[in-house]
Amino acid sequence: MKKRYALLFSPTLVEQPIVSKLARSYDVDINILNADVASGRGGKLIVELSGTEQDLDASVIYLSEIGVIVSEMVKELLFNQDECIDCGACTAVCSSGALWMDAEARLQFDVSHCVVCGLCVHACPMCLFEVSHEREA
Repeated sequence: MKKRYALLFSPTLVEQPIVSKLARSYDVDINILNADVASGRGGKLIVELSGTEQDLDASVIYLSEIGVIVSEMVKELLFNQDECIDCGACTAVCSSGALWMDAEARLQFDVSHCVVCGLCVHACPMCLFEVSHEREA
């Protein structure tokens, strides 16, 4: 089972080896999709955790108990590719690599790399991106 979470860290939590403890003690695989964390100021991680449902639940409980603010990401990005003019404006703001221009200058979108940051929604001059707040199960 895989789930995506936004993890918000206080400055004191940044100094702790939280990610390695999750992997060792809770038997979850961690894929860091996006990170904005710095010593002394805290920050935010967007992660995809993989493991059994019980291990994921235990991981979230651990994170909450130590003071990490955990939010499951239940949003997805919807893209109307049929109307896209392949201008590439969205690729300039996509740090996850979900959007790119191929060799024929056609826009490509890989939803598995999308971290649903929403920056492309504002960058697209054709308004072809939309953030959906409920993901299909």
